[in-house]
Amino acid sequence: MDALLLFLPVFIFLRSLSNGVDRLYGTNLSLALSLTAIVIGLVAAWHARHVRIHGRFFTLLISLSAFVVASGLSFVVNAFGAGYIIDAYAAWYEIFRYAYLMMFAILLSSAYRSPTFCLNVHRAYILLLPLISMVGLGQYLTGRTELVTQYDKFERVAGLSSHPVPFSLEIVLTFCVCELSRRKLRLPVTLFHLVVYTLFLVALVLSASRTGVALLGLTLGIFLFTRRPALLPAFAAAFAVVTWMTPFGELFSDLRSVPEYVLRGEYMVWDWRTAVTSVHWRIHHWYYLSTLALDRPLIGYGPGQVTLYSPFSLLAHSQFLEIFFETGVVGLISFAVFWFSLPLAAMSDRQRLVFVYGKRSAEIGGLHFWIAMFAGVTLVALFDASFNRETVAFSHLIVSVFVVLAQPEAVIQRDLESRYSHISMTAGSRIEASGRRGTI
Repeated sequence: MDALLLFLPVFIFLRSLSNGVDRLYGTNLSLALSLTAIVIGLVAAWHARHVRIHGRFFTLLISLSAFVVASGLSFVVNAFGAGYIIDAYAAWYEIFRYAYLMMFAILLSSAYRSPTFCLNVHRAYILLLPLISMVGLGQYLTGRTELVTQYDKFERVAGLSSHPVPFSLEIVLTFCVCELSRRKLRLPVTLFHLVVYTLFLVALVLSASRTGVALLGLTLGIFLFTRRPALLPAFAAAFAVVTWMTPFGELFSDLRSVPEYVLRGEYMVWDWRTAVTSVHWRIHHWYYLSTLALDRPLIGYGPGQVTLYSPFSLLAHSQFLEIFFETGVVGLISFAVFWFSLPLAAMSDRQRLVFVYGKRSAEIGGLHFWIAMFAGVTLVALFDASFNRETVAFSHLIVSVFVVLAQPEAVIQRDLESRYSHISMTAGSRIEASGRRGTI
């Protein structure tokens, strides 16, 4: 167990760095790390074969397995039957990536019960956040910024992810895991936290990614709505002012109007190269892919094929549309079940937390923060670069689920030392005993 807890922080660091190393030097470090995680996950699963798995986490694994099977079925039918697979390597890689995510979840399930799990995660992420943020700052200071698309108005930093949007997703979710684990451990906000979070915000601004700032704004806004609704108007006003004063002000101003040809439905035939903003381009792209997907609605065109059928050689920029295009209705349903089983697993301990600590406790606050983050990710993934393609960001989301479920050593000790510890222990024992009936 100690070796596993040591491996996880190291793996989190290396998996975030591997994208940049592969991009700069043409290596396959990310693939090697994913294979390592799969092998270790299989070993961990074998050693934990007698451990009872909570029913909702079991549902998560089963639904993810069903989606992997649906992706494999789509690949087989399209490759050997209809002949719609253009890039077999991309299809196999996509299936392999979901197998990696499954093994990564199993690996975390073998370690999250350790009292030091949350502490190790917080240490890893609070060091990872300034590291990846400073990479972006270094790119800016050395002039290694770029105009990524024809719609860019500012040169942007790409970070280790080689693109501003994945970079912004990664740093925002890394921040969320930092803050979630800090709340779980009941740690105060120190000067070090403030410095790290400031570096993160500067890097996010330099990425000039509406995706990242929208995810951060939605997460904090939804969290305030659930915990401090009186502060929400002030936060919204401050967020709008700060956003308008940064490069995002001009970026978001493009969304104020929609061309008449889009409103009239002429986006079906208009020249996409005349699109004023990337939002108008997305409307045409979504229509094109949806129309094409309806020709093969059951099993789609095969995993990993959307960029090859796109007239722009790009992702669908909508998570569920991309799943539907590649794996059809069968894959979309299984993926949706898996996706929404994540909050069910995260909230599986809510009844005990409310019963022991109360609805306004810090423990429930941490759960609300995770729900706000998940809601933000879901909303953003509907309209921007497909989140499920960002392996590192998806790994951070899975880590956050187990942070919510973990029971940190410091918190346990603090509860035992409180004058109400006998009440907490008794109530916790009752809930734990009843919870075992829901495991398999």
